[in-house]
Amino acid sequence: MKGWHEATRSVMDETLRDRILSALLQRSNLTKIQFETLLVDQLGHDIANKRLTRSDMAQLRRDQKGISRGSFNRTLRQARENVVEAIYTVLLLGYCGLTESPSIAPFLEASERLKGQTSQIRDAAQNEPEVYLRTVDSIIDDLDQAFRAIFGRNRDT
Repeated sequence: MKGWHEATRSVMDETLRDRILSALLQRSNLTKIQFETLLVDQLGHDIANKRLTRSDMAQLRRDQKGISRGSFNRTLRQARENVVEAIYTVLLLGYCGLTESPSIAPFLEASERLKGQTSQIRDAAQNEPEVYLRTVDSIIDDLDQAFRAIFGRNRDT
């Protein structure tokens, strides 16, 4: 039987291997380490089924022996600052009416599609791997098209 550390690390590794998560993370303003640190901070207790100390959280990071508490806390602070800045950016765009811009619309559509299909995607991953791969490829393609559209590369084509 796995201990809480191995079981929690296994769930986190599986989460980090998700192709949609990887595609989103690649385009986000978070590093993989910052995202992993946020994941441990926000969901570590639930995944481990126990109250985690900062030392426990630091040990869950990818490295074989973990990291220091200070390093974990610095990375967590940086990640939180990046998330807050991203939220303020979205609020700013909304306040100025820019979320209604045609260049933002593909992101909103991709977001709605992703939100609406999350449970179906997870079911397909278990039962129909081919359907899962096609769906994930399609969603990632939609996100890439949205990204290109915001820079005008796909406009009027």
